[in-house]
Amino acid sequence: MSRTLLIRNCGYLVTMDGARRIVRNGWLLARDGLIEQIGSGMAPEVSDAEVVDAHGGIVLPGLVNTHHHMYQNLARAYSPIANLPLLPWLAGLTPLWRTFTAEDLHTATLVAMTELMLTGCTTTSDHHYVFPRGTSDLIDAQFAAAAQVGMRFHAARGSMDTSSDLIPDWAVQPIDAILTDSERLAARYHNAKKGAMARLVLAPCAMTSASVDLFRESAAIARVRGLHLHTHCAETIAENDLAAAHYGERPLPFLEKIGWAGERVWFAHGIHFNDEEVAHLGRHRMGVAHCPCSNMRLGSGVCRVNDLQRAGARVGLGVDGSASNDSGHMLNEVRQALLLTRVVHGAGAMTVDDALTLATRGGAQCLGRDDDIGSLEVGKCADIAIFPATDVFSSGAENVVEGLVLCFPRHVETLIVNGEVRVKDGQICGLDLPVLLEKHGAIARRLTSSI
Repeated sequence: MSRTLLIRNCGYLVTMDGARRIVRNGWLLARDGLIEQIGSGMAPEVSDAEVVDAHGGIVLPGLVNTHHHMYQNLARAYSPIANLPLLPWLAGLTPLWRTFTAEDLHTATLVAMTELMLTGCTTTSDHHYVFPRGTSDLIDAQFAAAAQVGMRFHAARGSMDTSSDLIPDWAVQPIDAILTDSERLAARYHNAKKGAMARLVLAPCAMTSASVDLFRESAAIARVRGLHLHTHCAETIAENDLAAAHYGERPLPFLEKIGWAGERVWFAHGIHFNDEEVAHLGRHRMGVAHCPCSNMRLGSGVCRVNDLQRAGARVGLGVDGSASNDSGHMLNEVRQALLLTRVVHGAGAMTVDDALTLATRGGAQCLGRDDDIGSLEVGKCADIAIFPATDVFSSGAENVVEGLVLCFPRHVETLIVNGEVRVKDGQICGLDLPVLLEKHGAIARRLTSSI
């Protein structure tokens, strides 16, 4: 039996398609998770449809988050590392995870996904790379959480096989164990079909914590299985310098030599690419996850978003870890991307439409999903965020669509993923949030008090 959904009374249906259309007084009909019709004026009568009234609100394609570390929401506002740059921050954070379990990650993932969904996000990646000795099934726990809340999920199976002053022995895994688990996860969860709810990405953490062999073998598996690749790259000058000292070369050209190039590769942060590297990323249509809040929080620098886009690179947005952002508010990331670009390049350097493109079509391109998500078009997935047209923080906005980004970020009224309502009246469906947060808080207290 088919599933039919009709959304009516859309005050501003922002398609984010090639024509950048905004349909006033719009409606949208979806069947079996795919958009079938979009129109304006009186909505059709569809006898078998579930009807969602947008109440004159702003209707967007679901936002796409291209970089996260969900486990870190168990260490938000952690005072000992509150004022440190990336590498010392990482050294202070890592000891917290020695007793971390799959159940802890399942809880953290539910909280992270709830936060993202309430702020308009329907598709997310998560880069989880901490596997304390003796743990197993961590990524399985994340796939289970995604299925529970109904979120479209790209699990970036992170990995570290090289200990150092920053990464203790208990936090790394043997390369054979990593590759075996990567193959297992790909076979069990990865779905390459259009509209897939679950995909796997291979994601060695960084050149400072993963061996050349791990990067090379991960790329080989990805080629055979058609997976995307993801890692941190050029986040800080110190990271670039460490990689150059160890490998004799800057990270990007070195990674290219061992199989990390092309449209299936996207990097997190990408702040400190030089002109030649920006051009290279564009030529090869590679992706960059811009994480403005985290970059500001750690004082890492400003991603060259406009330069990357002009070169032809794919640029999306990421909230990054909730211990370097302390929030997973996706709409806020859109606002900060806009403001940060204007700080560097001037008021005309990025429009609201440009910023929303990063969070929709840009993110879809990074994840290899530009054929089925990122815009509201016939044949694409019915992943839809409905925001109230105005709230107390945006009352008086002359352009209410621009006010969605320029004014204080708000929460969704309704969120639809794959044609199914997952947030209704501002509340996540099928989840006892107070109980979840109580459990999450207890885990956080256990971990942060263990040091």
